[in-house]
Amino acid sequence: MWSPKERVQTSVSLREPDRVPVFELVINSPAASEIMGREMMVGIGGRMMGPVRYDYAHRPGGLAALTLTGIKDHLDLYEQLDLDLVTMPTIYYENAEIEELAPLTYKFTDRGDGSWRIIKVGLEADTWGEVDCSIKQQGLEGFRRHLEYLEKNQPLSLPPTVIQTLKAMLDPHRRRFLLGVADVIQPNHTSWFQIFLEAMVLEPELVERYLIAANRTVLNLIDAQVEAGFNGFIGGTDFAGVNGPYFSPAMFRRFFVPRLREIVERCHQHGVPFFKHTDGNIAALGEAFLSECGFDGYHAIEPAAGMDIFALKKSHGSRMTLLGNVDCGRLLCLGEPEEVIAQVKQLIRGCAPGGGYVLSSSNSIHSGVKTKNFLAMLEAARKFGQYPIQNNE
Repeated sequence: MWSPKERVQTSVSLREPDRVPVFELVINSPAASEIMGREMMVGIGGRMMGPVRYDYAHRPGGLAALTLTGIKDHLDLYEQLDLDLVTMPTIYYENAEIEELAPLTYKFTDRGDGSWRIIKVGLEADTWGEVDCSIKQQGLEGFRRHLEYLEKNQPLSLPPTVIQTLKAMLDPHRRRFLLGVADVIQPNHTSWFQIFLEAMVLEPELVERYLIAANRTVLNLIDAQVEAGFNGFIGGTDFAGVNGPYFSPAMFRRFFVPRLREIVERCHQHGVPFFKHTDGNIAALGEAFLSECGFDGYHAIEPAAGMDIFALKKSHGSRMTLLGNVDCGRLLCLGEPEEVIAQVKQLIRGCAPGGGYVLSSSNSIHSGVKTKNFLAMLEAARKFGQYPIQNNE
């Protein structure tokens, strides 16, 4: 009998385990609650990141309590679904004052440097986004101030008590492959991303200093998560949208490849793999993304952005693991289980032989995904993903 950890380790080593591993990067609360039959404090949907976080932040010890509840719910969910990889649960730490400016609009003011950001939540779609912040208002000067604060106060790490608590909560789940979080920090989902892009052209040294300072903390957090017992890492920073990368290959090589290589090398020093997630179409980045960074796997290979996982399997499948590609846009949201099963069968036929494939959605089980489609995806993966891979018609 293979353990989930052995299954993943074998597949990542580009060998065939007993069956194709399955996982999800994030499962939002609506699907999780339907599956478990109770309200689940999991995921990164709008309700969790806005009203729930605001409510707990105004209770004594509230964010710590929310974190502990969320970790337990997250681990219970992944056990119930029997997923082979268990991702890092959300840790709610805010060194910030949180105020509600208007219904579903929240302002976070950092207690350290006074910087602030405003997020707005959409409850119907369970979404949220940053709509304004102090750096956006102050422009490049605000970016400089933020960087100076980072350089004076980095690197950060997880306190020993947090590491030990996390380790104890993870202990019953050691038979699964525990996947920590680490990545280059770039503000692509913030309201000041345009300022960052302008600085790449106008003040490139500022961007390099920012990435170097942020990476010091990332490397410390890798060490802390390894101490807590994680078996590998995934980075969630997006480098592209559906129409292509946010920046040129030359800029990617200058700013991001060195920092990604630092992260990969730190993971490899600990003897664990690093998988890189990005949405969008990264074809224009080519080998700068797929080879020069040295990571061990690529997630989520978004079909709606034109990413061809079968071509990637032929060109890069002999040296990296491919993860994902089940369309979480139209298919998992609007399709029917029969369509989901058909895509899972196609992916397994084309990607699983020889190992090096982990099946998951093309991003996450966000709040628009039909729970029945998610469960059909998992059932089909286990039914048709047994090695040796058959025609599975």
